[in-house]
Amino acid sequence: MAERSGLLSEREVCEVTWTMVQVARQLIGRHLVRTPLVRDEGLSDLIGGHLFLKRESSQVTGSFKVRGALVKVLASGKNRWRKGLVCASTGNHGKGVAYLARLLETDAWVVVPERTPTNKVRAIKELGANVLVYGDDYCDAELMAFRLAEERQAVLAPSFDDPWVVAAHCSIVTEILEECPDLEVVIAPVGGGALVASCLLVRDHMKPSLRVIAVEAEGAPALTAALRAGEPVRLPFVNTVADGIAVPQIGSVPFRILSDRLSEPVVQVTDEMMDEGIRYLIRSLGIIAEHAGAAAVAAVLSQQVDDLHGRRVACLITGGNIAQDRLATILTKER
Repeated sequence: MAERSGLLSEREVCEVTWTMVQVARQLIGRHLVRTPLVRDEGLSDLIGGHLFLKRESSQVTGSFKVRGALVKVLASGKNRWRKGLVCASTGNHGKGVAYLARLLETDAWVVVPERTPTNKVRAIKELGANVLVYGDDYCDAELMAFRLAEERQAVLAPSFDDPWVVAAHCSIVTEILEECPDLEVVIAPVGGGALVASCLLVRDHMKPSLRVIAVEAEGAPALTAALRAGEPVRLPFVNTVADGIAVPQIGSVPFRILSDRLSEPVVQVTDEMMDEGIRYLIRSLGIIAEHAGAAAVAAVLSQQVDDLHGRRVACLITGGNIAQDRLATILTKER
């Protein structure tokens, strides 16, 4: 018999419903901060319109990922999460799960692939979570996390491939539309796919005219590969410093949404373009962003997105957990 979640039955959460989105917003409103939406004069001038930045880098863990982690864990019910939390992560999601474990006074185990940045591993440990290093990429770490959660009967908190996670991330675009109802374009990075899938769901429910632009790392084109194949496929390797979107395979839950609703071409940005996005954000606005967090801005700066002139545009700054030495290298690099 399927075990009931803490809020809705398993049958009710096989798809992402608007009821789930509303539940997620309530949970997020109680436990997390509402991140600022700020107008950027420089990028507004560049597009001849109005460009806003949604600063998820100022969320409690420095990344949007804690939204999905929080909702997934709380939706599972106390009888489950008191046995502990388990996740796979390339850094930011693991930090979110570790933060929640401390908040809920339970244990956490975070499985990270070998190339996870040391600053993110250290941050996870400092929050009290157990860290296991396993595999070459996120998919390898995820398999280990599945086994570990089953052994410990703990809550498995997926980074992106889960309806509750997608529902949670819908809160980001709903917040933007509440402050900027005449928004015309939203630009978001894509790794596992939950964030862009959430943008599409909010668009369909709240503003059908909204354009949704997905930006992936050129060295980790998991969404492009899935759209070509008609199903999620695993890339043979990923080659990008943007660890937040260095995912070799799109999630099956997000892909069901993306394959049906994404009408705009996927934009690809290089590591160098994301470096430029990082430099722009800190020099112009004092905003610290990691590579994935700067991907949307990189797409605008490199003029990879068509028809932005005169539009009202929002770029999602998804995370700011970049190592200080890497940031210093980027800022001193010649253009």
